[in-house]
Amino acid sequence: MKSSEIKERVREVSQLLRIEHLLKSNVSNLAGGDRQRVALGRAIVRRPAAFLMDEPLGTLDTEFREKMCLELRKLHNRIQATTVYVTHDQTEAMTMGDKIAVMNQGKILQNGTPNEIYSKPRSKFVGSFIGSPSMNFIPIDSAIEKGATSIFIDGNEFNIPEQHEGTIADKNFIGIRPEKMTLSENQGISGEVYASEYLGTRNVLTINTEVGQFKVRVSKDIKVSPLENVKISFDSHSGIIFDGTSDKALQSAYMTI
Repeated sequence: MKSSEIKERVREVSQLLRIEHLLKSNVSNLAGGDRQRVALGRAIVRRPAAFLMDEPLGTLDTEFREKMCLELRKLHNRIQATTVYVTHDQTEAMTMGDKIAVMNQGKILQNGTPNEIYSKPRSKFVGSFIGSPSMNFIPIDSAIEKGATSIFIDGNEFNIPEQHEGTIADKNFIGIRPEKMTLSENQGISGEVYASEYLGTRNVLTINTEVGQFKVRVSKDIKVSPLENVKISFDSHSGIIFDGTSDKALQSAYMTI
């Protein structure tokens, strides 16, 4: 490799990682975060056919970690090297991954695109791990039969996608993402607002009900106060039934793959 090309690669990577000022430093004298960036730079500059990265951004501060996620994604797109990236941070996984494998206790529970993992989790663990706030799990005090199109919760009947299989257990759950839940003026699960978290374009409400505490993501224009009584409904097309014994998602008109 030509000397000029080596210098250009070092310049590019050092700017990416913001370590230009460390190029002449002794690594043993650097802080943990700086050492991690230098190690990452040494791997990137070689342009290997594949990267194996084990939480490479773990010791970086939040702001710089978010920037690095985007920069590493851009670098990956440019050099087209296969990258296996291990992280406990779901935001990193969703931002950087073409495909994601969710593991628990050494077993892969599900793999797929970020959208598949988020929208159609195949187990309660995956639904609770991916997403912020995580998926709501509303208890159902009855078995679910194959072909069912409705369930009863808190005395209210709710439509669900047609079920292609039934449950083993008599107590089960329906999983609903916070953005798929809404406040209803009429029918719905009765609850009391516990807290409201303002997030710019959205509010995340924490609502206590007789069947559990749930997160509801609503428009910033919806005004509610703590202790206010409300009713919760949800999108009937994207509900996922989880078996209460196995915690696995049932196949349905929505979950069919």
